[in-house]
Amino acid sequence: MASDRERPLMEATLRIIGRKGLDGVTHRAVAAEAGMSTGAVTHHFSTRDSLVDAALRFALSREGGRLDALALNLQSKAFDTDAWIESLVGWYAQELGSRAEIHVACYEAFLAASRNERYQPVVAAWFDTWRQSAELALRAAGSSDPRRHAELFVSALIGILLRQLAVPRRSFRREAKAALSELVNSLLRKARRSADVVALTHCR
Repeated sequence: MASDRERPLMEATLRIIGRKGLDGVTHRAVAAEAGMSTGAVTHHFSTRDSLVDAALRFALSREGGRLDALALNLQSKAFDTDAWIESLVGWYAQELGSRAEIHVACYEAFLAASRNERYQPVVAAWFDTWRQSAELALRAAGSSDPRRHAELFVSALIGILLRQLAVPRRSFRREAKAALSELVNSLLRKARRSADVVALTHCR
């Protein structure tokens, strides 16, 4: 987790990645973006690679913490699938409206991982964080195969967020909630039908 002194550097680095890609990150550029001296940046991160890695892990920790807290909070009471999706989409709607560059940086990291193996571990951890959070929620919702259903949910969510970053729409919140709700309800209906079939079979 970044310290209070490192946090502005992490956020500045992510904004630069969002605007210019990973190649746009330099100590000088981050210093200018954060309103600090170049020496202050190099004091915390002696190499460009360590700065980029730390920024990506900071973004992972921040987003993962939010996703986990959301799922756990809803599980403290009777789990409400609609409330989970509403809260999730609401958070991303706010994030993409005010911190779009930071989320673009996430997708830049995905592309970088396809070209350079050194980024693959942090990107793999990112997907695992998303999947684990969704799995937690879907298990509470009654999914018969929460891990597989979580992977489908995350794939849909990633695509929806990428589209909004590329071509912003005012109807994002409504459309994203409708699409994710339809997907989850479809997965849960299949789970309930399978359970009903098994129950009928045992009754015969």
